[in-house]
Amino acid sequence: MRFAAMKASLERDFTVSVRHQIWEELSEKYEYYRGIYSVNLNFLVTVMFVPGFEINEEQWPPVLPENIDDVSSENEARLFTTALSDYTVTPQTRWAGKAEKIPLPSGKEDGENSDINLQTGVVFYVSDREFDVFSQELSALAQQTSGAHDSVKISEIKELEVSKFLLAKIVESPHFSTRDLKILTREDKYSHIPLVGETKLQPERVA
Repeated sequence: MRFAAMKASLERDFTVSVRHQIWEELSEKYEYYRGIYSVNLNFLVTVMFVPGFEINEEQWPPVLPENIDDVSSENEARLFTTALSDYTVTPQTRWAGKAEKIPLPSGKEDGENSDINLQTGVVFYVSDREFDVFSQELSALAQQTSGAHDSVKISEIKELEVSKFLLAKIVESPHFSTRDLKILTREDKYSHIPLVGETKLQPERVA
């Protein structure tokens, strides 16, 4: 399926950076996170792309354990990632094309007993084929933006299927928060950092 990106979204030429989640995890646990990608928009809004996982009544919506590092399987890693994410994209063929709002609990405790307020996350479901295409593109982008401050503009990658999906299905979604939409209109917060070898211009003195 191809997505037609709305013109309004391209007027927000925000930055995109991608990280393999295995780069962010403890060495003894990182294999459980293989295939998960963190997509950062303007360095502040994160969309997680999570491979398919088992959903049943006992574990959905996902609940975090007391120790979030206590992961023992791929399925748990994917569930816990979803439980911590404002926006998640995952393949579930029977629900492809739909979105679901889920509570994001701070832990096993009830919200009334927790010091952290309950939040709401959004899960965007796609087909297996769509997710495979996204994963291939994200893997390449992760290599391209592997540095802490590396990024590309959305306009530079607008022909990628994952970019079209981000624009048409997430940024333009009624579930995308107004706060995050405002963040995407801001100028790249790291744009002032000079590249290695560049000379940082000194401010002109006024007499």
